[in-house]
Amino acid sequence: MNDKKIAFIYCVNNRELYEESVRYVRSLYVPEGYKIEIITIEGAKSITSGYNEAMKKTDAKYKVYLHQDAFIVNKNFLYDIIALFEKYPKLGMIGVVGAKTIPRNGIWWESTQRFGKVYDSHTGEMKLLSFKETELEYEPVQAIDGLIMITQYDIPWREDLFTGWHFYDLSECQEFLLAGYDVGVVRQNVPWCVHDCGIASAENGFDNDRKKFVDVYGENVQRLNKTFLPLVSILIPTYNRLHYFELALQSALNQTYENIEVIVCDDSMNDEIERLISKYTCKYDNLTYIKNPVRLGQFENDVKLFNLARGEYINYLMDDDLFHPQKIEKMMNYYLHDKNNEIKLVTSHRQLIDRNGNFLKDIVSTRRLFESDTIIDGKMMADYVLMSLINYIGEPTTVLFRKSDLDEPFGTFLGRKYLCNVDLASWFNLLAKGKVVYISETLSYFRIHDDQQSQSIEMQLNGIIDFAHSIIEARKKGFLQSDRNYELALKHWLDYINRFIDEILNNSEITEIFNSNISDRIGEIQKYKLLMETEYHKLVQQLKRTKYDFNIDINAENNSHAMILRMVGKNKKVLELGCATGYMTNILTNLLGCEVSCVEYDAVAAEKARRYSNNVIVGDLNNFDFSQHFQKGEFDVIIFADVLEHLYDPLDVLKRVKPYLSANGEILVSIPNIAHCSVIAELLQGRFPYKELGLLDNTHIRFFTRSGVIKLFQDAGLTIKEMNRTVCPPEQTEFRTNLNVFPQQVADYLRSLPHADTYQFIVRAGLVN
Repeated sequence: MNDKKIAFIYCVNNRELYEESVRYVRSLYVPEGYKIEIITIEGAKSITSGYNEAMKKTDAKYKVYLHQDAFIVNKNFLYDIIALFEKYPKLGMIGVVGAKTIPRNGIWWESTQRFGKVYDSHTGEMKLLSFKETELEYEPVQAIDGLIMITQYDIPWREDLFTGWHFYDLSECQEFLLAGYDVGVVRQNVPWCVHDCGIASAENGFDNDRKKFVDVYGENVQRLNKTFLPLVSILIPTYNRLHYFELALQSALNQTYENIEVIVCDDSMNDEIERLISKYTCKYDNLTYIKNPVRLGQFENDVKLFNLARGEYINYLMDDDLFHPQKIEKMMNYYLHDKNNEIKLVTSHRQLIDRNGNFLKDIVSTRRLFESDTIIDGKMMADYVLMSLINYIGEPTTVLFRKSDLDEPFGTFLGRKYLCNVDLASWFNLLAKGKVVYISETLSYFRIHDDQQSQSIEMQLNGIIDFAHSIIEARKKGFLQSDRNYELALKHWLDYINRFIDEILNNSEITEIFNSNISDRIGEIQKYKLLMETEYHKLVQQLKRTKYDFNIDINAENNSHAMILRMVGKNKKVLELGCATGYMTNILTNLLGCEVSCVEYDAVAAEKARRYSNNVIVGDLNNFDFSQHFQKGEFDVIIFADVLEHLYDPLDVLKRVKPYLSANGEILVSIPNIAHCSVIAELLQGRFPYKELGLLDNTHIRFFTRSGVIKLFQDAGLTIKEMNRTVCPPEQTEFRTNLNVFPQQVADYLRSLPHADTYQFIVRAGLVN
């Protein structure tokens, strides 16, 4: 083998393409002392036979097998590949795009673990095809695409198996891996290659070759998938539920994700599960069964499982629930693509089922939160749960999380072992650290049956106490930072407990059966009740003094104020109309470096805003004379954040302020959506309930739908450049709307309305050119 020679190998049936590809090869920088040669095979029966023929014709150590329609645009290509191969002797073959794992069907580009980049025209249009970035100099993978395959060792191509034009590349990758070499996708700052292949075709024996590849290499592919994928531990605590347990176990063992372990901790009082599981442990080497010598109880059994787990990721499976076969695979896909480790919890819609597995109607907590997969700020999600006292996230079966992210024992929140909301205790710990993914597809099944602990009065009391602790301690974790959110959480807990205690104390049968436990629980609840009433009344008095005063996280994804602030950008000249106490002015000035002028109706609020701006004017926008204070064309940005709906004639105000916008300036507006399905639901019940804040704020004068917002700007002579929205499910609005009160068809219709969950519209507008 001549280690100073590089051979470029083609199978050719189109001379024009081939000659263009060679022109790119001839233009590459060649390291001193090295030489290149071009080997062309024409009329080959197959790519494998052509490549084998070419391999025998050259003594070059380094071989570049490439398609005739592949063009190398990296001038330093030869320097790069030689340096990589010399540094890594184990690296047998490299390419520019590929997959770390291969799906069971053998089609690499359907993998969730794709890497690399190339300019490509397989869709009929030349564009950048870019997958996950490689952090190292090369990413070890199982498959690289055959458009270009670069080797430093010779392993024969399997012309005995692949006699056509497909799967020769994946086959050769597997042969290198079986020989003990690495196959890699190279790190590219910019793509090394252009692949002008045209619209891809899966004809000419593609499916036959695919089946052949799976038959020959499938076992090795699955083995390697496990080494390339993080281990996920599925933890099943079980207790005396033989039939349900077996169904749950089967749903865990049948997961499509390749690298799982299943651990069962049996807390039963008999040996039925021990006898049943023996037929599974002898078949599955990734299944571990442990029989507890003495009963631990649910909490300690969960903790024991957590400590036994070897996986980087954990998903509990309650022994009466079920997994969708692709649950772990689809959830892990989000973690595998999370470059910055921002995701701390992945959940999904879960389907209620009865004892026989029949689907049940959703309840408030299981309703689909979003129609498509959505990534949400963890603290925002925690606030939703705490303000509503509803577990929208899901039971232990529903959630997949990273083991290292949980720094307290499962079921513990701020040092307290929860008695009912064991799952929420851990979800709150995770939500404080990052983002949550909600997958809209149903990926787990939560069984409702008669002997569940959660149905008992005692467990309901425990849940009330758990929620009280969560709310009181929430701010230590960064939750409920808004005084209004905190107030709402306290109020809903107090309202709920007052109703619940009355029901229990007025039911002699319940008090007789649960007398001792209730006595202890009621005493603890009364302590929390006194504490929370004190907190609530203190907040109410404080909020009366400053109705419009908020804390804003500029990075929040579902917050109109944060969205407007991000639109503003840095170092702009801004006119903020209706600045209230200056909660946005503060960020505009001190974080974004803007020069801000403000107009505010409330003199007390304006005085507070002067902390952040030297030009705060007290005035009523309904009749404000802008010409007395500002120059025409003065401002880069004019902001109406939740303001237009408070004005008698918002169109007039927009027209009057428009001249003070610079030629390329923008008006940024947030405005509530009166067509939110919660408002429609209230109207259907004969109500139009004004509130202190929200969609029906008691100081709103005008109301808008999406079409109304568009018309407002058109009439004002402004062009809408961008229109975004914030969303809020009806159950989480200030009305706490329960669509279950309507017939199912009506409820479904309300949810299907355009912008049914749109809470506010956020508009970026400019002058008409």
